[in-house]
Amino acid sequence: MRRPAGRLASARCRRTGKQPGMGWSWAGALVAALAAWPIGCTATGGQAAEFTQGGIVVGHVVAAEPVAPGTAAQAAVAVYLSIANRGNAADTLTGVESPIARRALVHDQMSRGGMMTMVARTALPVPAHDVVRLAPGGTHIMLEGVARPVAAGDTVPLILVFRRGGRLAVRALVVSYADLVRPASAGPASTGPAPVLRLARSDGAVFDLAAQRGDVVVVFFGYTHCPDLCPLTLADFAWVRRRLGPRAAQVRFVFVTVDPARDSPARAMAYARQFDSSFVGLSGDSARLADVQRAFHVASWVTRDSAGNVVVAHSASVFVVGRDGALARVLSHEEADVDRLYAAVSDALGS
Repeated sequence: MRRPAGRLASARCRRTGKQPGMGWSWAGALVAALAAWPIGCTATGGQAAEFTQGGIVVGHVVAAEPVAPGTAAQAAVAVYLSIANRGNAADTLTGVESPIARRALVHDQMSRGGMMTMVARTALPVPAHDVVRLAPGGTHIMLEGVARPVAAGDTVPLILVFRRGGRLAVRALVVSYADLVRPASAGPASTGPAPVLRLARSDGAVFDLAAQRGDVVVVFFGYTHCPDLCPLTLADFAWVRRRLGPRAAQVRFVFVTVDPARDSPARAMAYARQFDSSFVGLSGDSARLADVQRAFHVASWVTRDSAGNVVVAHSASVFVVGRDGALARVLSHEEADVDRLYAAVSDALGS
């Protein structure tokens, strides 16, 4: 996924690239794969270090800065990294520890029938002469019950426990969600008529999708306690808005909660505006939100993770509504990288 030029002009970022071909030597392929893996960057130009032990090389270790003060997400930090096995024998990541967290788990963020949820795993295989990547939108490490606040520019200590390679201490560079990179994939999904969306804002006014004709509206359903997918998507929205330049005045970016029990209209609005002051966050009573979700064919249910924390599994599509009020594009989570989202919004603007 490419970021708009100039956003981090002073930062040193490695570019993404394609996997090497099968005809390459394993050593050359490993070096190329590590060089191609995108990392998080800081505005000061720092970049994540590499950590080695035996044949294991851990690189691009970054942690996402929490974006929801006062919520459970503040005590949970997602960590992403790459693990290269230069040895001749396969290894397995069997555990993660952190002195600043109550618990550290490897999670798979999975899409099941269009629903995004997290599933803990007890072992992560690392084949010989291969690279395993933990990336936004997929497998990652979740630190739960983080004991101290973390902010962009900080580092977070972790210990990775390997079955063969033993314990490897690493440090994750904390970056904002806007500086994380997730892989791109396929094109936009099919479209249909724009559903009804009419909910109260935190200021008492009513946001009515039908009244936005003449503008493009981008809608995403999530929740403020989400530690990964939701802030990453809203950070992408912020990137797209900046990239649109003056045309952004003709686009509304809307976040709708699927967790009304914890997300009031005020919390939903405050959360959305942490990413951009123009964003709109909406909530309402459970019955009204259920009607809206049905209209958009958005499903959600409440579950708990391995630590007992409440997690809301939910559909993760992004809806782009055109100037005429019709649904112009529906992008699945896998499709909604910043480039394709920007293209979908530009098409809906007619420019």
